[in-house]
Amino acid sequence: MGGVPVLSGRRYRLELDAAQAELCERFGGICRSVWNTALEQRREYRRRGAWMNYVPQAAEPADAKREFPWLKDAPSHVLQQTLRDLDRACREHGTGHSGSGGVPRPAGRRRSGSRPGT
Repeated sequence: MGGVPVLSGRRYRLELDAAQAELCERFGGICRSVWNTALEQRREYRRRGAWMNYVPQAAEPADAKREFPWLKDAPSHVLQQTLRDLDRACREHGTGHSGSGGVPRPAGRRRSGSRPGT
């Protein structure tokens, strides 16, 4: 049968104990810091007429962990994914697909239970 496939999704609620919730908050704070630092670095490069993307930034968390030991609290793949997400946001902004009509913004804390875009 020809037709349009129907996409369905499921929503799950993650029930964390106090220690798990604290760890997630810690990871979230570290990711915000990495996002905001990487975004500012990209903006600084643009002010100088240069360009920065994921590839050169991907090597920097390893060096940053030596200078800022608190970065070691988050797994490396989480930091790398944060940089990939920023790279995608910047690329989509450049092609006009971001939907927000603006430059990627610094990451901030969302209220508990809120979702992006709400």
